[in-house]
Amino acid sequence: MSGPPEQRPTLPTPDGTLLPPEELRRRVYLLALAAGLIVLTIVFAVGNFQGRTDVYTGVLVPALTIMVLFSTGWLLARRSVPFIERAVFICMNVAHLAQILEQTLGPDPNTLASNDAPYWMLVTVCMVAHLISRPRIAGLYSAAAYLLSCALPLGGLLLTAQPVSAELVRVQLTAGITLVFVHALSWYRGQFEAQRARLHLAQQLAHTDQLTGLPNRRGLYPAVETLLTPGEGGAVLLLDLDHFKRVNDQYGHQAGDTVLIGAATLTSDLLPSPAVVGRWGGEEFMAVLPGTDLLTAQVQAARLCRAFAAHHWPGVGRVTVSIGVSVACHAPNRPPDTLPTLIARADQALYRAKAAGRNSWKADTDPHQPD
Repeated sequence: MSGPPEQRPTLPTPDGTLLPPEELRRRVYLLALAAGLIVLTIVFAVGNFQGRTDVYTGVLVPALTIMVLFSTGWLLARRSVPFIERAVFICMNVAHLAQILEQTLGPDPNTLASNDAPYWMLVTVCMVAHLISRPRIAGLYSAAAYLLSCALPLGGLLLTAQPVSAELVRVQLTAGITLVFVHALSWYRGQFEAQRARLHLAQQLAHTDQLTGLPNRRGLYPAVETLLTPGEGGAVLLLDLDHFKRVNDQYGHQAGDTVLIGAATLTSDLLPSPAVVGRWGGEEFMAVLPGTDLLTAQVQAARLCRAFAAHHWPGVGRVTVSIGVSVACHAPNRPPDTLPTLIARADQALYRAKAAGRNSWKADTDPHQPD
């Protein structure tokens, strides 16, 4: 049966299927973690080759490597992506804070004026913040983290009476400009996604009947067109509530709306998946039955007629239905159906059902219809 649209996929795979957003994020993170593991391995190897014994090489790099390996295993086990996003974000914040404190309080005074590693860690952490948070929150975090990262080393230089080097200023300004650029991209992404969501909502509203929640005529066209694809086929059922004007005139439009909503639910519940039920207009509904032959379509039409005839609408009573049935023609040596001809044949069959006394169904008997 028709239902709410699924979340839009974002990336095609080699076999033509589509990845949902969380799976796409999982794969992107795995690639990023693989790249991070390579970088950490190189940094650790170079540091040991140079005989460095600082906190960054001896403690932070191994700790970050463990975090990367744990995160990779977590994602490969197909566990929660949001959890590992936040766990990595917290670990990177701890590592960045340790870098800043080591730079400020470390025994080597030259690191205050020359060490740029904390600022690139800051940029990385802020990029993660923009991935997992809204642009405004991530922007506030980035500004606070940047000010702290600049204030601590500058304060350390002032306390130790060391001059502020041009290299430190250059690194801090470069990191700041990079963060502004990252925030601008994040803001633009947020605006783009909001615009896309508005367009998607507008498109959904344009294809949905507001009273019943079913596809409207425009929303039904794609389902009908699938029946016209060679090798597909299927049937169209056009339903019309009998004497519906009397319901509105005698019981009021609110009662009429209740009957329309109930008719939509009754029809949707009775027809098997993957049938698509929609409101064609007024008191008319359409059911599109992919892969259904004429005999099966007639059986479904008969079921609907019996169900409507047996149903009692509160405050209204019985409201029967008339149904016209047509099946898409893909017979050899015969002109293929088009959307207008397929619907027109269902409409003609519906007219004959109403002319026969209503509360009945009729199938298309045009010679164009295959046996």
